Amino acid sequence: MRKQYAIAGIVVAILVAALIVVAGSRSSGDDARSAVRQASTAALPGALSSSGSSTAAPTDYAAMVKLLSARFARDPSNAKTAMALADAYLMTDQPAKAQLLYTRVLASEPGNETAKVQLAMALHAGGRDVQALALLNGVLATDPHSQLGHYNLAILYFSQQKSDSARDEWQKAAAIDPASSIGKSAQNFVDLMEDSSGGPHPSATRGG
Repeated sequence: MRKQYAIAGIVVAILVAALIVVAGSRSSGDDARSAVRQASTAALPGALSSSGSSTAAPTDYAAMVKLLSARFARDPSNAKTAMALADAYLMTDQPAKAQLLYTRVLASEPGNETAKVQLAMALHAGGRDVQALALLNGVLATDPHSQLGHYNLAILYFSQQKSDSARDEWQKAAAIDPASSIGKSAQNFVDLMEDSSGGPHPSATRGG
């Protein structure tokens, strides 16, 4: 179950970032938005459903890679397209390709925070947790209000069986912007962890 939550969290983080990037595109924008919307609703089939059963429809991630690869080939200097393609590579279990693109974006945009925290997820997926942790801590030292930074750090901690640290980071992510997709997803993970541990449900402290 721990692995399922960690993988699901990575997918949600990627999808949220991809949605932001792809939604602004004019070329084949409707197709890309539709794919990301479908994926975002299916990202946590067991983790976020109250029954724990999977009701997710399959998402054609390979088609997303194909679409974004063609767009990137037409304009390789477009950082937004490179980011979206890197996210798609990460979703299709190609972390090495994702790392190359995130690094390429950072070479031209050293201050791109999203590229840094997503690169951390690619490093994590590739088994390089030490580098991933250092990168995420660096981002949060500079910007303590990085919602995606806290969210991704929680994923890393949870995969390392550091449940308390993971819960703390998800709580921080949720508090930064409770209404955002990342905030809602983070709070869902906190609620699940509280339920599984028998502790007080967070909604009780939120007046729910």
